[in-house]
Amino acid sequence: MVAVATDGGELLAEAGGLLQHLASTGTPLDVLVAEGANARVFARCGLRTVPVHRLGLRRPLPPGAEGDLLAALSELIGFDPEPGLGILAPAELADRPDRAVVGHVAGMAARVYGAELVHSAPHAPGTPGYALTRGEAARKRYAVGAAAAALETVLAELRIPAPRTG
Repeated sequence: MVAVATDGGELLAEAGGLLQHLASTGTPLDVLVAEGANARVFARCGLRTVPVHRLGLRRPLPPGAEGDLLAALSELIGFDPEPGLGILAPAELADRPDRAVVGHVAGMAARVYGAELVHSAPHAPGTPGYALTRGEAARKRYAVGAAAAALETVLAELRIPAPRTG
């Protein structure tokens, strides 16, 4: 499985439990983050052994980012991937062109390599999701909490208002 995302904190918020589960079952897993990632946040989520590759692209994603993303994703997948390859990518959201770019590149790679494409998205109340164990949920809460300041910075750079709490 290769997970590709615009931001590491956002990936953990949307799919941290799934990534923990895959890693705990021995599923080979790599993470590619377009705009930056803090490896400590992944470690706090119980993903210490998962390689996190950072492209460090600017925000918003610059023109030509698709080529850089596709090259990096292809390098991670390799010339002759194992059967059963899956690619986890962000689902498109209104007013988030960065997610659309990453999702488009993941879709191209999935078609080229014959991989299954899975999309992550913010969990909507009342919809089914992956049920976390108590330990997975605790690690995910801790990691997402540690990434909150970074997420606020990302939202500010993208000019997206931070969600209200309480």
